[in-house]
Amino acid sequence: MIKRLLDRVAPRKAARGSETGYRRLLRWAALPVTDRRWAAPLAAVALGFGLFAGVAIGPGASGTFATGVPQIIELPGLGDSGGGEEEAETTSAPESSGGFGGGEESPSSFAPVAAPEEEAFAPVAEEPFEAAEEKSTTKGAVPQDEKEPEPEEQELAGTVVHVNTAAGSYTVAETGGVMSAVHAGKLPAAGTQVEVPIRSLANGTLAEAGLRHRTGAKKRATLAGIVTYVGADPAAPAYTVSNRGTSLLVHVAPETSGAVPPLPALGAYATVTAGLDGAGLLWQQQLTSGGAPFTHGDFEGVVAAFDPETAHLLISADDRGESGQNLTFAVPAGIDASAFAVGDSVLARADIGADGSLMLTGLASDEHLKGAEDEAASQGDLVPAKPKGQD
Repeated sequence: MIKRLLDRVAPRKAARGSETGYRRLLRWAALPVTDRRWAAPLAAVALGFGLFAGVAIGPGASGTFATGVPQIIELPGLGDSGGGEEEAETTSAPESSGGFGGGEESPSSFAPVAAPEEEAFAPVAEEPFEAAEEKSTTKGAVPQDEKEPEPEEQELAGTVVHVNTAAGSYTVAETGGVMSAVHAGKLPAAGTQVEVPIRSLANGTLAEAGLRHRTGAKKRATLAGIVTYVGADPAAPAYTVSNRGTSLLVHVAPETSGAVPPLPALGAYATVTAGLDGAGLLWQQQLTSGGAPFTHGDFEGVVAAFDPETAHLLISADDRGESGQNLTFAVPAGIDASAFAVGDSVLARADIGADGSLMLTGLASDEHLKGAEDEAASQGDLVPAKPKGQD
């Protein structure tokens, strides 16, 4: 059998003109042509098949149905580039032939879709931030932060415990007894309870800044201040309680025995509960005083006299001269007491000595509202302080 096969493949002796070697090996693929008209078409088919096979197995398969060696595309950030970050180089690739090349995807399928990612990560220039203006939902309303702060209105409420017609003022005692002198064109009656808007004046007293409201009436009140005069007359004992712009006389009922009743010391701070009679006089009902006496205080009174040779100024012991007594003040250099006439209402400040002597430290006019507003009429430590930033 083997011998017969070998004889078929390569006979040792072949007849002249017979095929040998590879020709005999390819004889099975020979297509016998029995008609010459088939020669041209078959030759064209053979040529076309040869071209197709040559192109398919050749190196220039790109752009044909054949599939070459798959291209490797390096994506950014993958693998070791041996240096800094570099952008991958993109190469255009043909579309897939849809099945050739062992079912692998076309190289074009590995190309990154650059446009969407570049748009997503591209830096965007930011516009400067501007806060949107908030609009009020209320028609005509002004935002709260744009409103100018309104000045706080000051109001005084209490009982009128004293009326000083000479200075054109009245004194209001608030709860606790603190007294304030208020200048007005028309003065209320003593014992009236009031509520009144106020403003400050140059000499430190007050003035009405609007309509005064009467809220009731009382026949007694509590007042407090420094004792600036003590009258130890057994027949008519009294003392003066003073605050800025007020020096009111408090009467004490005489003892039936003729002795002098207990009176507060000069310079003591006294809190007095007093009754008001029909004439507007104050009568002590209860007195509380104590502690070390003050060595400096405010006085209010009417100028009785001024002696330039001795530099002594006489002012009434209470602001309306009810006691009939005067206080003597020594006038130091730098204060001109001659600027005030006899009968003028003045506001004074003085040091109170241990022996009761008085040394003037300040003097100002309190002659009605006009005098109280006159800053030039203030001297010594009664000159109003300048606001910050002004000389």
